[in-house]
Amino acid sequence: MSEWGTYTLSDLVMFSPRVYFRLVERYNQQFWPLQLVWIAGAILILAPAATGVPRARVAAFPLLAAAWLFCAWQFFWERYTAIHWGMSYAAGAFLLQAGLLALSPAPARQTDGPASRLRHRGGICLMLFGLLAYPCLAWPAGRSLASAEIFAMMPDPTATTTLGTVLAVAASGKRGWVLLPIPLLWCAFSGLTLLALEDPGAWASLAVIVATFVLLLADRR
Repeated sequence: MSEWGTYTLSDLVMFSPRVYFRLVERYNQQFWPLQLVWIAGAILILAPAATGVPRARVAAFPLLAAAWLFCAWQFFWERYTAIHWGMSYAAGAFLLQAGLLALSPAPARQTDGPASRLRHRGGICLMLFGLLAYPCLAWPAGRSLASAEIFAMMPDPTATTTLGTVLAVAASGKRGWVLLPIPLLWCAFSGLTLLALEDPGAWASLAVIVATFVLLLADRR
């Protein structure tokens, strides 16, 4: 049992950084320019939804459900499982999240007080971070932009955008809480994995978790 103390995070990862990011690069190359379609569609629907456009709010969760479904099928099941057997379970979790989003009722208009306004604005910032900033993180991390992580294509920006959208458009109460655990758990897993790979992008997933809990606590107060 004393041997367990000698293990580090890197000992638990089944692949090297080169293998993982090469997989991401080939994945992006195979689907280009679908990435632009996903980002444009999300901006056209999620941004108006966050600002209170009724029709956009009705379409927000179905769009997110489609993104989680695509990521579960194309990234996890078709690719990630080839280098990590545990990702078949992650694919199942993403499918479950897609179902929860698809079955969730249309978010109500945000009408709460100052704390909820803080959550609303913070949620918009998280949403935009997932859509527009995440693809740019490859560059400061010293990686090729071909390995950029895009909403609906990759899990981290998909989880981040979902957390931001739920915080921004869902009214306070228990209804929105069911949509938060899986994205938060994935951000934790991904952050630890990237730490093990010694990739600077690990801070992004961990910062998203902290920001989400800060906004939730502010909303309760």
